[in-house]
Amino acid sequence: MSVYCNIFSTYRYIAILMSFALLVMAITAEVMAKKTSYHNKKIIILDPGHGGHDKGVQGMNGTYEKALSLKLANIIAKELKDKYRVFLTRTDDYWLDIPSRIDAANHLKADLFISIHFGGSFLHKASGICIYYYKEISGSANILEKATLKTIKSNNIQTQWHNIQNRHKTTSHVLAESVKNRINEHIEFAKCKVQGAPALVLSGADMPAVVMEAGYISNPADEKELKDAKVLSNFAKSISKGIEDFFKTHN
Repeated sequence: MSVYCNIFSTYRYIAILMSFALLVMAITAEVMAKKTSYHNKKIIILDPGHGGHDKGVQGMNGTYEKALSLKLANIIAKELKDKYRVFLTRTDDYWLDIPSRIDAANHLKADLFISIHFGGSFLHKASGICIYYYKEISGSANILEKATLKTIKSNNIQTQWHNIQNRHKTTSHVLAESVKNRINEHIEFAKCKVQGAPALVLSGADMPAVVMEAGYISNPADEKELKDAKVLSNFAKSISKGIEDFFKTHN
């Protein structure tokens, strides 16, 4: 009887070991799948404009562009994080020069770069949302960009990425249109348009890239809308859906 008990105990011990081994294998496979899935996700860089001493536009009710752009970037990041690997060029109130923002995106080999800003005007009734893709402008219209680039070079700041965005301008235009269409579905206080511009923050980005001006905080009505958490949430959802639309046709 004791022999049978010993044999039974041995088989039971082996069965437990096998069950444990299978459980470990299953957990390992799940972890590896998640790890592989994580590394296969698209990388998106969100670039909150301004920061530190550079406050950007200031609204009549005290809203700073630097603070609002960071707030919106964080909300967008939360909306995107389940499907994409999302990084911010800055995560707090400090200043970054343009080459540093571009370098962060290029060194991470990002799939998309979105720079977030808000418009400002001496005309307080100026309103609207605009998404810019990179487009060179010849002649006197390009003087501002050339002057800015000259200042950057004179300060010995890295400029090796200058104008590399030209190879992505078509897909950047498509990205801008995809996001614009979604914004116009969900944002009511202003219409969104797409426009080409020689934006220096885009010129060195080696991936589809856009600059978004998400309303005019110099306009008191727009400023009030943009301080509404629901409006910012709708922006985040719109951008997320616009990115999904873009990746459906551009993998």
